[in-house]
Amino acid sequence: MNVNLYQIISYVVIVTMLSTSAIYFVTTYEQFTDESGDGFHEMAGEKETGQETGDLDKSQWYELDLGGKMQTIFFLFVGIVYVLVGMCMLANRHGTKLYLTALVGSVSLVVFYAISRTVDLPVVGMQSDIGVIDITVKILQSGIVAGCLYLVVIKRKMETNPTSS
Repeated sequence: MNVNLYQIISYVVIVTMLSTSAIYFVTTYEQFTDESGDGFHEMAGEKETGQETGDLDKSQWYELDLGGKMQTIFFLFVGIVYVLVGMCMLANRHGTKLYLTALVGSVSLVVFYAISRTVDLPVVGMQSDIGVIDITVKILQSGIVAGCLYLVVIKRKMETNPTSS
């Protein structure tokens, strides 16, 4: 096994994780500042007066339905975890525990996404929207899964048979 290839794939996985977290952070930010009305709804019979539409105020957060709030917090949490795991990988690229963590986490997110599009989940319901950002994130997460799986398998092979590396 070429050690340089292992390092290159390791860096690609880290960059992919950090890119995915950036997308999650942008999505979270857009949930808070969404001016299109998607995710936010006006309370029945009430109109806000004297506020600019671009201002983020506490009423927008309160008007976001519970499913939208949970989704926003979930995106923020996932983004933070991807950054933390990615930075730990950068500091320690030779351990397999972080790659296994990223592998299991990314597989879980892809499966959860598929379930949320096919089953009516409590609180958030069945999600019917499938957008470019959704597909991009799932492709990146699939890349994280493939890269981590490769790194874990190769690392285990190197540990069991050190003469072939």
